[in-house]
Amino acid sequence: MALVRERRRPPRVEILPLIDVMFILVVFFIVFTTFRTDPLGIEVNLPQAATGATHDQAELRITVTQQGTMFLNGEAVSEAEIQARVRAAVQSNPNTLVIVSADRRVEYDYVVRAMDAARAGGGHRLALSVESRR
Repeated sequence: MALVRERRRPPRVEILPLIDVMFILVVFFIVFTTFRTDPLGIEVNLPQAATGATHDQAELRITVTQQGTMFLNGEAVSEAEIQARVRAAVQSNPNTLVIVSADRRVEYDYVVRAMDAARAGGGHRLALSVESRR
């Protein structure tokens, strides 16, 4: 009995499924990186100033809404929590910069409260966030 051996084809890499997978990955990253336009997601209309300067390392950002709600790095907090977190940040890095972003229609009292809470926590490097006037 003679055995007939089937001729084996050399293995090949199918390129079409790889192109499909790469296309889906590219679309995935394009779609999901456009969702990160505003990392905090808090609607604040900043006042404008011609002499504003940019800071590269904003360690802590306090955002005050028009209703007086305070957010620390995007998380709603009370004044006591601001003090505690600023105190912890200043202990780990004495040059911690605290940036206060407030809506242009916010009552001055709310801005002073946010700055006072940061200073009570030991944050002595304070900055106010503004939009560039063009």
